Order: sequence, then C-alpha cells, then structure tokens
Amino acid sequence: MEVSTREVERIFKKLQVRDRKSTHHVAGIIRIDGVAQLPVHYSRGRNGLAGRSAHSFRKSLRLKTDEFAILKRCKMSREDYLLLVKPRVECE
Repeated sequence: MEVSTREVERIFKKLQVRDRKSTHHVAGIIRIDGVAQLPVHYSRGRNGLAGRSAHSFRKSLRLKTDEFAILKRCKMSREDYLLLVKPRVECE
C-alpha cells in the first residue's frame, strides 16, 4: 500500500484533524464528540508514505485496509468515518 502526501493532506482536511506542523512531521488529533481521541501523524516528504509507514498511518486512523481505500478515494465523509470508528474507540 502506498499513500501520497497529497492524499494524506486531503484525508487530514476531510476528517478535520487539528494539525500541528513541525520541520519534518505533521501531527494532529481527531476529535470525536468534542473529545481528543485519535492521534495521527505523517512525514512531510516528497515521496509520501509507503510500506510500514502507510500501514501505521492506516492503523492510527483505526481503519481496515478496504475502509482506508474508500477514504483515500474520497468516497467516505467525516460522518461515515465517525460511524465506523466510534465503536472501535469505545471498546479500547
């Protein structure tokens, strides 16, 4: 699996991640019902995320591979994402 930096930026915007930029990374938190729940981050390189980095990014979003593919193709809204993730976060 590979994810470009542009796709990750689009996902951050779509999920309304409150991001914090540093020299090399962009980190943020996804809020669910006003509570900071899911920390996510990525590296701002030109090559995007590949292999283990892409896998870790997907896992930080608490998505399965097929669900992540849907989100990446812009077929999933923030509301759809929250419906999928809320039960997974509450079980932890």
